[in-house]
Amino acid sequence: MHNSSRLVRQLITLVRNSGYLRPDHAMAVAGNILDARPLPDAFAILSPALIRHAALFDPFDREKLRLAEDVNSRVPHEPFTQWVDSARRLTDMDPVPEYITAPDPSTASPEAFVQYIREQPSNDNRFSAILHLWQTGAEKAFLEAVQIITASPSGLLAAPVMAWGAYAANQADLAGMLLDEGARTFQSINLRARMALDNGDTKQSIDLLRESLDMEPFQPAIIEQLASLEHSSSPAPTADTHICLYTWNKPDTLIQTITSLAQTDIGDAQITILNNGTTTCSPDALEQRVREAAPQLSIRWLHLPVNVGAPAARNWLLADEQVRQSDYVAFLDDDVLLPPDWLTRFHSTLARFPKAAAVGAKCLNAPMRTLQYAFRNFEDIGELTIRLTANAPTLMDMGQFDAPRPCLTVMGCCHLLDRKKLESHNVPDFDIRFSPSQVDDIEHDLQIWKAGAQVIYDGGVQVVHLQDTGKAPSQAAIGQAYANHYKMERKFSLTDLKQMDEAVKAADEKAFRQALHAVLPTITGSARVFWQTLAPLLRTIKKANR
Repeated sequence: MHNSSRLVRQLITLVRNSGYLRPDHAMAVAGNILDARPLPDAFAILSPALIRHAALFDPFDREKLRLAEDVNSRVPHEPFTQWVDSARRLTDMDPVPEYITAPDPSTASPEAFVQYIREQPSNDNRFSAILHLWQTGAEKAFLEAVQIITASPSGLLAAPVMAWGAYAANQADLAGMLLDEGARTFQSINLRARMALDNGDTKQSIDLLRESLDMEPFQPAIIEQLASLEHSSSPAPTADTHICLYTWNKPDTLIQTITSLAQTDIGDAQITILNNGTTTCSPDALEQRVREAAPQLSIRWLHLPVNVGAPAARNWLLADEQVRQSDYVAFLDDDVLLPPDWLTRFHSTLARFPKAAAVGAKCLNAPMRTLQYAFRNFEDIGELTIRLTANAPTLMDMGQFDAPRPCLTVMGCCHLLDRKKLESHNVPDFDIRFSPSQVDDIEHDLQIWKAGAQVIYDGGVQVVHLQDTGKAPSQAAIGQAYANHYKMERKFSLTDLKQMDEAVKAADEKAFRQALHAVLPTITGSARVFWQTLAPLLRTIKKANR
């Protein structure tokens, strides 16, 4: 029993951390699960679910479809039956692949991928090419590829996935057309839920997410999203918040940030900008440009004669007498675009996680929205060794990271700190040894966990971070990041790291259990049966870990 519980917990965590498993990975995990003897009921429902995932995320692969149809005939899941029957028929009519060399993803241009998609008649071969265009943010090429693929007999099998890409490319009308023309799958319903939420219709979004969960129960991310939407507190007051920015030599992106900030709900929050020794224009000129961009904002300025670096700038602001009068401090980089409810959402999330001292956002690239930074945890730790998970498990945003959850560290470009909690836990200041920048925000998050507080990722706050858009980091920036990571590795003992790792995992698992407990009474049908089967195993884990 305990072994089954451990494996179920690991699988749920794996899927939550990955968003959705890659199709080949999902098939491999499903095969390993089916080898268990005796086969627990939980495994008997998890394996078919993973095979369904694999087929729906790789809809032109005939072998996956054949296996999915075979498994579904033995363990029927009615919402999937019609889709897989149709997919089998359509892909059987697909032309034989042409022997055309696929473009090299590391060197080929977006135009080369479009040309390959145009010349290659097999959608099975085309599909990885169009996903590459989405992952690399090649907006124009992606949209052209969508037209080519949807014109083929089986092309609309990929409509739900392509609709997410079209929505990321700011083509909501095209996304809607793809949803209308394509099959109704859990991916398409999730996108309709996202659209409803973006349009301010929370109730419709909740109803759609419940429908999605009934269509495909094994979606831990949807459990967490439902818990967040159904049980979110009323928007918290923002009067006790001080919004702090520091800027250096980026007046143009600062103007974009301030213009964006002016369009958000910040209530009576105060704003202070620390000019960190900008040399591209005078302090007066910088203030004038900001004032013209957002005349409705009351902004207080601190002008420094030299750039003291990001850690010192943050410490300067945290130590400022006026800032210290507020219980909460929001830090914004000078190159972010904010959603309207970012601050109220952050406050609501902090209220849901009483041990949290910091909460951060999901960061996106632009103009085609791809994931830049979600949450990070330890990948590996040892003596003088810290290896973190990737900034983002995948570049394709399909709503799989939209819910709040504890994590080791979040992106520092937009986050809210509970100042009193930092002080009561004796969390140290940002370490100026990481000047001028890089890793200082990560190290500070680790200090929060070491002190006994928590860091929360809130994927419902989606921030466009302009830093990485359209340019590669310089060799100097890469060197600075590596050097500062080396410094961070020498600040924590292995005992510290193990304790932090255990605390993060325990908090994250507890958060999911609480989300499931909150949502389970509200769901019905196959989703309820599915999660009722798994829930006792999660409760067993909880007792075993006491």
